[in-house]
Amino acid sequence: MSNFSSASALVFSCPLDFPSPARFYGSHHIHFICFTGGGSFSCDGTDHVFGVDDLVILQGDSGCTGLTFSDDFSGKALAVPRGFLHNAHNGNVWSKSGFLQTKAHPVTHLEVSEKELLLSDIEGIDRRLQRSSDFGRQSLYHCFQVLMYDIWDIYDSKAVSSELSGSNDAAFVFLRFQELLKAHCDSERTVAWYADKLNITPRKLSRVCLDASGSGASDWINHLTTIRVKELLESSDLSIEEICDEMNFSSRSYFTRFVAKVLGSTPSEYRRAMKAKSGQG
Repeated sequence: MSNFSSASALVFSCPLDFPSPARFYGSHHIHFICFTGGGSFSCDGTDHVFGVDDLVILQGDSGCTGLTFSDDFSGKALAVPRGFLHNAHNGNVWSKSGFLQTKAHPVTHLEVSEKELLLSDIEGIDRRLQRSSDFGRQSLYHCFQVLMYDIWDIYDSKAVSSELSGSNDAAFVFLRFQELLKAHCDSERTVAWYADKLNITPRKLSRVCLDASGSGASDWINHLTTIRVKELLESSDLSIEEICDEMNFSSRSYFTRFVAKVLGSTPSEYRRAMKAKSGQG
């Protein structure tokens, strides 16, 4: 077990190091994988039960109550001080979606390969917890990023938020918007189109996004569109005209204006700069 301080994360085994992760709830975000036994808790009026090979994520501000563990519980746990993960992700806009998704679904069952992957990630964190240099701290942050992206990838593969797409809860509306956006941003870039699919008004969708993430619906659309455009300009052999068509822009001039606004140069200039940077030009 790594030495614990109030400013650091902690990796530990139960019951070898602590009977359960419960002692850290509230001051820390808790992630643990159940090996044997199980337990239960309640969040926002919803009861949850966990057992063997379940991943449980209890965010420190999730309002969890009644957290109990069976006498035969065992598992591997990671306790992270509140605020630490935000630093690790440097405000990454996608982290808002991931944190919201795990908060809405604190328990998910892991396949053998998923369990092995996450345990490997946690082991990597544990090996770096005592590094205090700038490089060591960045290495630790990187390991946390890998763990969280792996967790969110597992959540995406299970499409857990789709089960709740009919809910009126703002969190679930936001998650469903994320799913639609990832599937359709190549061709649909108006708030009205996504609002229509969600059976709400564009104003309501913008408010939900702003409340959930601090960014409006149009900002999310532009953000993901920008990522996709950069991928095509940097990594594909498509011509500018073909990328324009692929992304369903109404004209090349409109596409050029969009790219100039978000990337600071025309599509051709951006592509040339990237090729020069990689030594291809």
